[in-house]
Amino acid sequence: MATTPRGAEDTVLEWDAFIGPGADEKRTALAVRDGDHWQDTSYARLRRHAVGVSSHLIAAGLTHGDRVAILSASRPEWAVAFFAIIRGGGVVVPLDVKLTVPELAAQLSDASPRVLFASAVLVETARQVKSRVGGLEQVIVMGGEDAAGAFVPMAALTETAPSPARRRVADETAVITYTSGTTGTPKGVMTTFGNLLFEVEASRRIFELTSRDVYLSMLPLNHLFELTGGLLVPLTTGAQVCYVDTLYPEEIMRSIRERGATRMLTVPLFLTLLKAGIERQVQHAGRVRPVVFAVMLAAARWIPWVSLRKALFHTVHRQLGGGTLGEFCSGGAPLEPSVEDFFPRLGFAVYQGYGLTETSPAVTVNTPGHRRLGSVGRALPGVAIRLINDDPNRGEGEILTRGPHVMKGYYKRDDLTREVIDQDGWLHTGDLGRLDEDLFLYVTGRIKNVIVLGGGKNVIPEEVEAALARSPRLKEVCVVGRPSTDGLAAGHEQVLAVVVPEEALASRLLESPEALHEEMEDEVERLVHDLAPYKRPSNVVVSLEELPKTSTRKVKRLLVHEWLDQRQETAS
Repeated sequence: MATTPRGAEDTVLEWDAFIGPGADEKRTALAVRDGDHWQDTSYARLRRHAVGVSSHLIAAGLTHGDRVAILSASRPEWAVAFFAIIRGGGVVVPLDVKLTVPELAAQLSDASPRVLFASAVLVETARQVKSRVGGLEQVIVMGGEDAAGAFVPMAALTETAPSPARRRVADETAVITYTSGTTGTPKGVMTTFGNLLFEVEASRRIFELTSRDVYLSMLPLNHLFELTGGLLVPLTTGAQVCYVDTLYPEEIMRSIRERGATRMLTVPLFLTLLKAGIERQVQHAGRVRPVVFAVMLAAARWIPWVSLRKALFHTVHRQLGGGTLGEFCSGGAPLEPSVEDFFPRLGFAVYQGYGLTETSPAVTVNTPGHRRLGSVGRALPGVAIRLINDDPNRGEGEILTRGPHVMKGYYKRDDLTREVIDQDGWLHTGDLGRLDEDLFLYVTGRIKNVIVLGGGKNVIPEEVEAALARSPRLKEVCVVGRPSTDGLAAGHEQVLAVVVPEEALASRLLESPEALHEEMEDEVERLVHDLAPYKRPSNVVVSLEELPKTSTRKVKRLLVHEWLDQRQETAS
């Protein structure tokens, strides 16, 4: 399966090809908020620090293809570590800071990295992980002093005498990103340099990006969406990236104003929160203001000029970013159409896209010239899409894609790779969709059971079920994704567990449903302690009847959903 254009597999790449080619070395490349102040890192400093750290790795024995992991929130040191690993010939293994120690240990045991970069606030996590993972030779602490004792502070390595950079080619694995398997076993997605270059070049062709852009980064860099679109694309353009570690709209708006941000990569949940915040401010602005706002919002639908829409809602633009912010790019989960329609009426562009970790990640995206409400856009140039279904009369089918964006495969798992990529190179996404007459893609559902949360996180139900199955007190379990009905999260999927208690417990507490439910909640909470918080069920439903099953004794999730629907209707 080709992941790079024919004949380009052996193309030699410069390690710093993404770091501002042609940019003024004194310009700020990366910035991060430190309390009430911002710390800026110039292009020259980024390059110099990456050379120093990579030279240390080479001197310490890093060889071509060795894996090196990064455990840190998004910040400039993350980028330094990334480019240092690339320059030293290594493969980057980005880790999710929200995972528990057992989950991290499972991923690292599979990847077998020689070195782990960890932020200062996660030193204790790194210490616990190192005690569980064999072959992890060194932990390098990003930020802070040598508070870690035996660990090495990265700041001390930045001035290491430079060593020659290692040769890299397009078809080499650059990044291994872990996703959960259906049994809880982690799967390492191998993304090549060719995959990354394709995604970056596609973004630069589609969007009008300049070195004057300032990106506000709020998403984790262990997601390819942020790594490609929020780090590599801006740096390749010579733009600036500013990191904030918050989802609160008020704090993000403050950072937008302070840095003059022009673009943001985000997830649907943030846009939902931001919309609610704007509407709340309008409602608190007196009795007349809400009426005026509603009239202008309705009229804006028929105004084709963005400049006029911005003028109508100049107060919102001033509060949101001093008038500099103009664009949101949303991914990771479906975007509610009412939210997608709201911001363009105010004069903000919203571009929704679709992709997977296995596609590096973007497959389709709405663009400035081609945008359709409710759609995830059209295929990137050079990307092929087709739909397959068993019924030719159906308008939807499973989404398949092929092109230079498709992963190299799953690390050490050729069997799993063959399950999703066929002999002709088509990746079977497991998602359902339809194409309109203009080839805009609409994602309509999923064949697979993945639960997609509003923040863009994916939860594999089987992984949670495997944790719950350890209890003899639970006779049966089924984990599903259900739309939340509470507050600002309403409409976004949440993790729900349907449990059937074992007979003796059910009989003992039959006369006290509240006590039985409390016992089941406590048992579920205990069992999922080693799972990341976002994977843990936010709601537990108790069933005293056996769950519906197939002839092979597999739970029929569709019938469980129907039972939950009926239960909800009865309750209302």
